[in-house]
Amino acid sequence: MISDIQFHDKGDGRSLSDTVYAELKEAILRGDIVSDERLMEIPLANKLGVSRTPVREAIRRLEKEQLVVITPGCGARVAGISDKEAMDALEVRLMIENMSVRLAARNITGEQLARLREINSKARAAAADNDTGLIADFDNLLHRTISEASGNSILFTVARFLEGQVLRYRIEYIKSLPEYDSLLDEHDAIIDAIGLGNGELAGRLVEEHIRKQKKAMAEIIRII
Repeated sequence: MISDIQFHDKGDGRSLSDTVYAELKEAILRGDIVSDERLMEIPLANKLGVSRTPVREAIRRLEKEQLVVITPGCGARVAGISDKEAMDALEVRLMIENMSVRLAARNITGEQLARLREINSKARAAAADNDTGLIADFDNLLHRTISEASGNSILFTVARFLEGQVLRYRIEYIKSLPEYDSLLDEHDAIIDAIGLGNGELAGRLVEEHIRKQKKAMAEIIRII
């Protein structure tokens, strides 16, 4: 709910508009603002302690990313999670991730490999605390680091664009897991294959990893 979100100015030099956009986007992706919830400029501006202008700008940007739907006469609301959108996003992700791990197995540096192991270790610590939001953050960071390690700048750009489309589904998937060890074990296996330079094995593992998520998401969306 909108009443649950908080404004955090991190003092990182971002404009007020960028900060409000980032806060609203994170709230939507984490589920703090739920599907079909209305985004009314005045209550949001009051909640965040800003004027209506940065809120309006943020909503417009989120509409372009298909996270918000604006209907004339009805205002803005958070876009729902549809079966087709989720499956489409995961199908594209499957192809992107498969290419990423295969190229990463060929091009990854020792520093990047150590970074992957560190990220998954931090994800295990978050799992011990049952912090699903933080697990999702590290999960996202791990896959982003793999795409960066591919050495293909176009692939990395496409993967970054896809993050916003996939993160909502990824968080719902992680929330649905009875335990997190299997997810993190799958990550370790993918990292090991990349470290060995075995792109074919890494590709098979990441494909199985994502197909498992796709199957689970199909069930979750039916419940939602």
